[in-house]
Amino acid sequence: PLWLSPPQLKGFKPRPHAAAAGDPPPSSHVVRRRGSSAEAHGSSTRGKPELDALHTVARGARPRHETLPLRMRFRPPIPLRLLLPQLWRRPSLPPAHLPRPISSYPSAAAVAAATDSEEDAVVARDPRLAPHFVGGAGGSPRFGENKTEFERKASIAARFKLCYELLRQRRWREMRGGLAQIVSEQGSGSAATLCDILWSEFREYDSSGVVWDALANSYARTKMVHDALYVLSKMNSLNMQISVSTYDSLLYGLRKTDVALELFDEMEAYGISHSEYSHSILIDGLCKQNKVGEALSFLQEAREGGTFRPLGMSFNTLMSALCNWGFIQPAKSFLCLMLKYGLNPNRYTYSTLIHGLCKVGSLDEAVDLLERVTKEGMKLETVTYNSLINGYRLLGLTREIPKIIQFMRYQGIEPDLVTYTILIAGHCEGGDVEEGMKIRKDILDKGLQLNIVTYSVLLNALFKKGLVYEVENLLGEIYSIGLDMDVIAYSILIHGYCKLGEIERALEVCDAMCCSQKVVPTSLNHLSILLGLCKKGLLVEARWYLENVASRYQPGDVILYNVVIDGYAKVGDIGNAVRLYDQIVVAGMNPTIITCNSLLYGYCKFGDLHAAESYFRAIEISNLVPTTVTYTTFMDALSEAGKVDTMLSFFYEMVEKGIKPNAVTYSVVIKGLCKQLRFRDAIHFLDNMDGADPITYNTLIQGFCEAQDIQMAFCIHDRMLCCGLVPTPVTYNLLINVLCLKGKVFQAEMLLESLREKGIELRKFAYTTVIKAQCAKGMPYDAISLVGKLIDDGFEASIEDFSAAINRLCKRKFPKEAVMFIPIMLSVGVFPDMQVYFVLARALRKSNMLCYIPILHALSVKTGI
Repeated sequence: PLWLSPPQLKGFKPRPHAAAAGDPPPSSHVVRRRGSSAEAHGSSTRGKPELDALHTVARGARPRHETLPLRMRFRPPIPLRLLLPQLWRRPSLPPAHLPRPISSYPSAAAVAAATDSEEDAVVARDPRLAPHFVGGAGGSPRFGENKTEFERKASIAARFKLCYELLRQRRWREMRGGLAQIVSEQGSGSAATLCDILWSEFREYDSSGVVWDALANSYARTKMVHDALYVLSKMNSLNMQISVSTYDSLLYGLRKTDVALELFDEMEAYGISHSEYSHSILIDGLCKQNKVGEALSFLQEAREGGTFRPLGMSFNTLMSALCNWGFIQPAKSFLCLMLKYGLNPNRYTYSTLIHGLCKVGSLDEAVDLLERVTKEGMKLETVTYNSLINGYRLLGLTREIPKIIQFMRYQGIEPDLVTYTILIAGHCEGGDVEEGMKIRKDILDKGLQLNIVTYSVLLNALFKKGLVYEVENLLGEIYSIGLDMDVIAYSILIHGYCKLGEIERALEVCDAMCCSQKVVPTSLNHLSILLGLCKKGLLVEARWYLENVASRYQPGDVILYNVVIDGYAKVGDIGNAVRLYDQIVVAGMNPTIITCNSLLYGYCKFGDLHAAESYFRAIEISNLVPTTVTYTTFMDALSEAGKVDTMLSFFYEMVEKGIKPNAVTYSVVIKGLCKQLRFRDAIHFLDNMDGADPITYNTLIQGFCEAQDIQMAFCIHDRMLCCGLVPTPVTYNLLINVLCLKGKVFQAEMLLESLREKGIELRKFAYTTVIKAQCAKGMPYDAISLVGKLIDDGFEASIEDFSAAINRLCKRKFPKEAVMFIPIMLSVGVFPDMQVYFVLARALRKSNMLCYIPILHALSVKTGI
């Protein structure tokens, strides 16, 4: 990390143990890690299905985690030389398949240019004066060592010798730069070779431990953690001093693992004082592992032990982790603790708090904090304002975002592409795609180029609106600027085309995704295509696509098989569904309860209740647990077959097994009871259920309406209102329809008019039902008036609606009034067909109203009939 200090070259306390030079390490060692867990492993078995369609799937035991107190997990600490014994046997060169990391540290000449030494500056200006890291050492190859390997080691030894000379001249930076260059060139797995050269060639040199320490530090800084641990274990065995900077570098490299805690404990055991960064690095690592509780405990123990050195970085890290988890109050308490330690909060501190407040929806408090900080003269970054803008977007307050952008500009901060992307997303999520496209045009006019994230937001919104033409134009814009599509953009295209039924276009996008060689289709992409094919009834194509995907991409994805099995089941093709199920079992995949639910639905759809019940019992004896959907599916089939008592027995069995019925389950039971006119039992189930929804009440209302019990139907409606539920348009369709069926057309008119005045959402069915009843009752002028209201309320009248009214009026001998519907039809763009003219002409002749025949004939000629 860039903030770590250079190696501390002061004297250290001697190690509490010492090993002879060159002693071999132990052959094996078991490392205990903090927070280790014991896992119980289950075994899976598969039994014979009762219907050749079900096999046993065992459930493995879940791992059980045990956590010890932070300071009691490792006592005594384990020496580093025992942590990774396999590294002692690591070859001197890394395997050929492993990439060599590129060092981010400068060369020796670059390091010299950064120093204040006049001599180093001269060397940096004239590279010819700098010592070259080339050459070889005297001697000859060892027994069994080839000449090339010998020359390589000799070159490394020469470069090490130059590092010792730089150390003698106290040219620290150049010495560290030389070691970093050696480490970068040798790569991962080279620690054994370098340590062997250092020990065999330079064991008698003064300050040899400083070079070893710098070597370990170089490995740690270049993220070659295993090599750094190897060097430290050798240093421990040789009783060499390790600087706190090296420990910090290694802590940083191991901060996302449990080994970091072991390393921290070892520092304490050897009496090495932690630097001001040690605690911050460890806290940061625990937070990145989502171990916020352990990080807080570690901080509390360090404070109580008096070893904690307050640093703003530690508090900022903890505040960020708490805000990400939504714990705003504890995060704000750390701000007070910072002030107590005399630390000044910086921009990152306030940005973290503002982000956390926006995340939990406390926008007013976030704005107050933002204004207070800016008044104190602190200039926040664009990312802070973006957090605030995103908070308004999440709450749907897009209209407030321009005010924040205006405040940004007043502070001298210009919005970036992320700002505009959030603004576009806010408008698109609110359904205002046109405004989002307008903002896109404004961005392009300013000379900015959108990224694929912004385009993905727009594409998703356009698909939701069904604007395929605009989608194609936007894709052309993406390709024209040469922007690469990512997996999210491709997924939006595939899912959007499938939702709109454009399966061929989705397949073209999937092919383009495969040909791009940068992204590959995911399981979700294949799932969208299979769902689209099954929805259109293209099961043959879906089966072919599934087999193609299974052979090339996801051979063991049972979810994809579930989609096609469900498609077969919904059309009643139980034979193909079972054959595909057997194919799953043969391929070694484990069917899920969703697979079984689809097959059970297929048996019920096919009408074979005996096979369905046998299959249901086969599910029970397997290791799959039936769900609410399983019981509800079979109970609905029993209800449709009139086997209500059997349905109730399955309901009580379901409750006894602890499977909680949902609203759909109760609706199925109530529907079955209403079909047998057992309304008292149906009301009893409604009284005893929790969380009844409008669909449940509608089921009971429909039962009373079918029995033409208007009073009880309206009683259930009133009870629904008392429970705080809002009736749906289906509710009023049922009530209006039963009133019309019972001949109470006037009450139906009054109910419809009161609902219109209250602004309650209705469907066209409610209007057309009353219009038909009015025509059947011989109320033509009321029907004509209601047709006008239907059109004024934005509904689209069809030829079927007018034909139904005209036919009823003609049967009731109102042909003159029926002719009045023709101009209304033409005014809304609906043209009568030959059947309408034939019915009208026949009714006019029967009523001896021949004077209207020429008018009817002229209208027919005008409409082209």
